[in-house]
Amino acid sequence: MATCLTLPRALRAAIPAGALALALAGGAGAQGTLSALQTDVDQIARRARPSVVTVFAVRTESAPKTAVAATATAPHVRTRVGSGVAVEENLILTTASVVLQAERTLVSTANGLQAEAEIVGVDPVFNLALLRVPTLRLPPLRFAQGRPARVGDWVVSLGTSYNAQPTQSLGNVAQRHREPGQWLLQLTNTVYPGNSGAAALNIRGELAGLVHGELGSPALTGTASDGERRPWGTSFAMPVETLRPVFESLKREGRVRHGYLGVKTLAASLESDREGGPSTPIGALVDGIIGGGPADRLGLRPGDLIVAYDGERVETPEQLARWVLATPPGRTVTLVWVRRDIGYNGTVVLKESPERVPQWLAGALADPQPDGPRKIAELEREIRRLSQELGRLKDQSGPPPR
Repeated sequence: MATCLTLPRALRAAIPAGALALALAGGAGAQGTLSALQTDVDQIARRARPSVVTVFAVRTESAPKTAVAATATAPHVRTRVGSGVAVEENLILTTASVVLQAERTLVSTANGLQAEAEIVGVDPVFNLALLRVPTLRLPPLRFAQGRPARVGDWVVSLGTSYNAQPTQSLGNVAQRHREPGQWLLQLTNTVYPGNSGAAALNIRGELAGLVHGELGSPALTGTASDGERRPWGTSFAMPVETLRPVFESLKREGRVRHGYLGVKTLAASLESDREGGPSTPIGALVDGIIGGGPADRLGLRPGDLIVAYDGERVETPEQLARWVLATPPGRTVTLVWVRRDIGYNGTVVLKESPERVPQWLAGALADPQPDGPRKIAELEREIRRLSQELGRLKDQSGPPPR
C-alpha cells in the first residue's frame, strides 16, 4: 500500500529542489525529505523553547484520619506540574487545572531560572489561568494571525513533562470541534503527562493554541516501569480564536464574564428497550425559572424540556450550563424546547452570570485532578460522540458537497 506524504507549503519551500520528486520515488530521496522536515521542525522548536516554561503548583494537604490514628497525621505537600507559555515578557498562560487551589506557584524557564509567580486570574469554564512573573523577562510567543487552524494543518507541540524535562511532538489538526462559545482542536500530537498548558505552534512558530489534555482513557495509555503514565497519541487544544479573548479578559479584569440564562434544570432520559440497557439523555428538564431572567422573559416554564441551544443539540443539564457560561453576556442565542409534545423556539439575550465559579464545577474545584477539571472528560465524551455522529452521517449521505 502506497503512503502519500503531504507537506505544508512552508516546509516544501525549505526542501532542496528535486528532493520531493526523489521522495516520491522512495529510497534516499525520501529519507532526505524527512530529514528536511525534521530540521525545519527543530528550528521552530529551538526558537520557541525559551518561551515555554514549567509550572509548579504547591499545596499543603492535611492527611486524613485513619482507623489506627485517631487524629490526622502531619500534613504533606502536594505539587502539580504543568506547562506554560509566555505571551508577554512577564505574563504566562497555562491551564486552570494546573494552578487551582495552589498556595504557591513557581515557574522554571528553559535555561534553568526559577521564580515565584502571581496568579492574575483563573477561569475554570475555559480551563485557563494567567500568571505574572515580575522578576523574569521572557521572549513572548506571538498569537497566530490570519485564518484559523484547519484540519490537516501541521502542529508542533512544546511543553514539559512531570519530570520537568522538555517534550516535543509533531502532528496535525485531526478535527475542529465547535460548541457554543468556543472551538476545540483535536490533534494527533503525542501528549505527555505534564503537557497541560503546552504550546501548540503552527509552521510559522506562532501560538496556534494551548494544549489542554489527552483524548483517551488513562487506562488505555498504560504505565511505564517507573509507575508514570505513558504518553498518549491524541490530544486536544484550545485554538487561538477562543484563547485570545479569554487571555485579554483575564489580563484586563482578572476574570471572564460568563453568560446567564436564569434557569434550573434536571437530567432527562429515555429508558432502553432492552432490560438493563443504558438510558439515553434527551435534554435539560426545566425545574425552576429565576424571575426577571432571560429564560423568564422568553416564556420558559417548569416542565419544559430544552433540547437545543444555539443550533446544538442539548443532552444533559451540565452541557447546557457549560454552553451558557461560555457564551458572552449580551449575546443573542436561540433555544428549542418541548412542552407537552409540542416544539417551541425563540431567541433571547443572555445576561451576565453573578457567579465567579459555576456550581456545576464546584466538585471539581474541591478536588482537582492532575489531568484537569471534570469538564475535560465531558468534552472528551462530547468530541467522541460528535465524531461518531459525523461518521454515521457521512456513511449515509456519501462525501460532503464542496
